[in-house]
Amino acid sequence: MITVVLAESSLHFIPKKYLDHPSVAKLSRRRKKRPDRILMDVSSLASLGFRGEVMPKEGRPDIVHRTLLSVTDSPLFLMGKVKLYLHTLEGRIFVVSEGIRPPRSYNRFVGLMEKLLLEGSVGPPDGPLIKEVKVKLEDLVNGRVLILHEKGELVDPIELITSTGEDFTIIVGAFPHGDFREEVLSLGERISLFRGTLSSSAAISMMLAYAYYVEMWYDRKEKG
Repeated sequence: MITVVLAESSLHFIPKKYLDHPSVAKLSRRRKKRPDRILMDVSSLASLGFRGEVMPKEGRPDIVHRTLLSVTDSPLFLMGKVKLYLHTLEGRIFVVSEGIRPPRSYNRFVGLMEKLLLEGSVGPPDGPLIKEVKVKLEDLVNGRVLILHEKGELVDPIELITSTGEDFTIIVGAFPHGDFREEVLSLGERISLFRGTLSSSAAISMMLAYAYYVEMWYDRKEKG
């Protein structure tokens, strides 16, 4: 089983420090929702005149959306071989149910995430699609821990995966800028798949594609 953690995901309500901004009031009226119950998205606020100096990791739920789709679209996830978690900037942790198909529409995704952050789960009470779990980040990891990092060691992913074993963890950051916090970096080893910067969605897509290749064909080729 491969455990995937979308770490420090840029997924949070509009912080208190921005609630008095005129653009936030406009958005609140447009969406007919309390401003402190609206997902922080710098793009939607910028279109209304927001010029606040946000922190590097704030306000980019679109990155979480793309990365989530990349994982759930992967063959290994569809085969039930990936355990997926969302870890937010605020330290909340959510487990994503096997076989989930997240909304492809970004607007629908925003609504779903607002409900998730507010209520702690989405989906049927007896079988939520995503739900909050009260565990520590270090409790999620399983086996060898690989942190996808632009300054990590450039590796041959096929060689790495075949030497790692069946159970391992991939951590990918779902935020726009900056580095992981030490609590994340201390969990494993930093690796890179490209001499440069990759988006979170591209990096995890590549890693899961290599893992799928190993799962499906590598042993057969070696034995042949």
